[in-house]
Amino acid sequence: MSATDTPTSTKGQSSDVLVARVAALEAALFTSRERVAELERERDTLRASYDRLRLDLELMRRRIFVAKAERIDTAQLELEFADKLAALDALSAMLDGNASGDDDQTGPPAKPARKKPVGRRNLREADLPEERIELSDPTLDAMVARGEAERIGFEESCKLGWKRGGLRRIVVARVKYRIPGDVPETTTISTAPMPAETFVRSLAAPSLLARIAIDKYCDGLPLHRQEDRFARDGLRLDRGTMCRWMEDAGATAGATVIAAARTEALRTAFCIATDATGVAVQPLRDHNRRQPCRRGHYFVQIADRDHVFFEYTPKETSAVVAKLFEGFTGYVQADAKSVYDILFRPPEDPP
Repeated sequence: MSATDTPTSTKGQSSDVLVARVAALEAALFTSRERVAELERERDTLRASYDRLRLDLELMRRRIFVAKAERIDTAQLELEFADKLAALDALSAMLDGNASGDDDQTGPPAKPARKKPVGRRNLREADLPEERIELSDPTLDAMVARGEAERIGFEESCKLGWKRGGLRRIVVARVKYRIPGDVPETTTISTAPMPAETFVRSLAAPSLLARIAIDKYCDGLPLHRQEDRFARDGLRLDRGTMCRWMEDAGATAGATVIAAARTEALRTAFCIATDATGVAVQPLRDHNRRQPCRRGHYFVQIADRDHVFFEYTPKETSAVVAKLFEGFTGYVQADAKSVYDILFRPPEDPP
């Protein structure tokens, strides 16, 4: 063997070592990928099992809570419920462990910071036409005319109103008075009284409340579309606020209007068509004992083509029917249920 053959042999051995290392790395990479794929399949299987158990748990909970009303023995259901809950907790722990291993995170995720309350909205920041209403106290104005008091400014507050053409910012300016006493230390500051409000401290003036109610109940424009329209006009007024306004309006002015409409129907209607349907009324939650739903009834009454009333009653009896139609002298259209017989008895017959 000559001296020139030695480097060539060494170079060949180095190449073989590199090829072997590359092959080993490729084999390790292939094994790692297979392991990752296997772990992903296991994770998906656990998640699917978790979802199925969660649905089973929800069904079991519903069956247990309504079991008394449906007359089902709940002993076995409660045992199955406990087994499902334990399996669900185990799967949840496994999923949490996989998630913490993948993301290298410990502890629960941080909760987002709550927004700091900003208080009552400042309507002066809205780009709206403004109308000013100045209110004074006639008694104090007479004292000002006699020189016994003086005006020292206004106490201003803003409300949202509606006028043909769009929204308005209504500034209610109440005159402030300074009434000097016998000595300087006894000076009194008085302000003109606040006018009557539809809802106390409400942002909406009566004109805006009426506009929202007309658009919703007369023109069929839902609140989310009204919200979009107000946004185009440059004012952010969310549907939740408008919904609470309409609820308050229905519970106050609405009750008076419905009572008047019912009185008119009983006095002037030619025919009232009626029927009743049973409803389940959920009892108040009591953690010490389970309670079945109570039974209630809704009477629907259609007075000619003018009014439709929905009257809830705990019972459907002849006494209830007599009370509902007390004072009505027209025709009643009803089914043949015996509770309506009291309406067709001669006046001399006892109920």
